[in-house]
Amino acid sequence: MLGPELVEFIESPVMILFATRDGTGRPMIGRGSGVRVDRQSGHLHFLASGSQWPDAVGEALAGRPIAMTYVRAADYKACQIKGRILAAGPADEAHRARGEAYVAEQLARMLALGVTRMQLSSTLSDQELVCLTIEPQAIFEQTPGPGAGRRLIPEAAA
Repeated sequence: MLGPELVEFIESPVMILFATRDGTGRPMIGRGSGVRVDRQSGHLHFLASGSQWPDAVGEALAGRPIAMTYVRAADYKACQIKGRILAAGPADEAHRARGEAYVAEQLARMLALGVTRMQLSSTLSDQELVCLTIEPQAIFEQTPGPGAGRRLIPEAAA
């Protein structure tokens, strides 16, 4: 479902926001700590801090929906991927290393843009990483402008 350009974009050091919901439909939000796309299955291996975002991660249960927004800070190019959570559990060593590298690179990029470390400390974490396996189901353009909100078909998703 995800074209090669979209995979490259979401795996780059973009800001990642995600939303889950509880059993009553109440939204829970958090910030992701990296993602990797399984090239064979097309599933996302999405990382989030269980200690930083306990409500959002706690509601990230198998079978439930999730929405993830990926935004490049330099120009605000953005897309949203909606999907279904297939599995959730503690990140393994390889995923933890990916999450730590993502957070370090994201901190460096945001500091270069003038965001302070103090501002970032309440939103960006690689502690107690959880890995969510997600099946993408829909992709939307979210870059501000006339196309924002437009559903992208797989061929145009890049």
